[in-house]
Amino acid sequence: MENENRKILNSIKEVFIYFLKLGALGFGGPLALVSNMQKHCVEEKNWISQEEFTSTFALIKAMPGPVAFMTAVFLSRHRAGFFGALAGGIALNLPAFILMVLFSLFFSSLSHLSFMHPLMLGMQATALGVILGSLKGLIKGNEKNVLFWSLVIIAGTINYFHPNLEPMIIIGFGMMMILKGKFFDLGAMTLVFFKAGSLVFGSGLAIVPMLEHDVVTKYHWLTQSEFLDALAFGQMTPGPVVITATYIGHKMYGYPGAVLATLAIFSASFFHMTTWFPLVVKKLSGKSWIKDFVFGAVAGVVGPILVAVFKLGNGLGYTPLTLTLLCAAFLITLKTKFPLWAVIPLGGIISLVLTFFS
Repeated sequence: MENENRKILNSIKEVFIYFLKLGALGFGGPLALVSNMQKHCVEEKNWISQEEFTSTFALIKAMPGPVAFMTAVFLSRHRAGFFGALAGGIALNLPAFILMVLFSLFFSSLSHLSFMHPLMLGMQATALGVILGSLKGLIKGNEKNVLFWSLVIIAGTINYFHPNLEPMIIIGFGMMMILKGKFFDLGAMTLVFFKAGSLVFGSGLAIVPMLEHDVVTKYHWLTQSEFLDALAFGQMTPGPVVITATYIGHKMYGYPGAVLATLAIFSASFFHMTTWFPLVVKKLSGKSWIKDFVFGAVAGVVGPILVAVFKLGNGLGYTPLTLTLLCAAFLITLKTKFPLWAVIPLGGIISLVLTFFS
């Protein structure tokens, strides 16, 4: 029994150390984090087989919640049980959580300084460019698919006029691709089930339109500029992008707000990955409707993100400087392997220097 307990503790320690390192150094967005997990946990350490990882990840992408976080929790649970999942989930987000609290804590005291406005303007513009460039991973494989882009346009149009419907768009488009012509009959039922939870599909980036609408437009908890600050810092930190919630929570209610916001944004994903999902993953893997659902849901994600970038850009003002920084960040994210954590601060520095000399 003692040897068994020591083995479990060693497994939990192994999981915690690996995901703590990944959380501290894992820049590049959710797909980069998952790629690192695949290399380490599957190819190098053989926690699970490549076939099992591939089928599981396909199902995870069809689940609500941050993809990288859910993958980390699933792998941690597979390796070290429930407490391993808890250790892995905490470790992945801990470095970014600390950074976001520090950003929120010290930024207010510096925001009145003359150089902070152009610095943050540049960082905000480049953050929007990074978001656009990061869509490459969601769009991959559907670049020339007319149906996909038709769904993107429809989703974006609906979201532009009715941003509060974004979760319904994601679920509805996914269900539509499963049911083909039958989704209208099930629309009312889908809406009832949807009201039971808060859903973010495909990538942490999908949370941007939803947060912007609720935090800025609907409840006025933050100004649009403050929300862009949170977004820029969320893009700069390692780990899941939705750690932006930590900054917003801290701005609103201090340390309790930061902790509660962080727990809230990840708790549903943690629950799924540690309870029913591992039990049914093998039964569902390979089902034809999974691919159809992911296709529709991703299109429902991309449209609202494009609209959110457009609206947030309007808030910044489309000046030659912001447009140049946005486009440059977009191209860098899309075409190069330049570290994303450096793109946003670099944009702030460029904005600061140009403002100073002008």
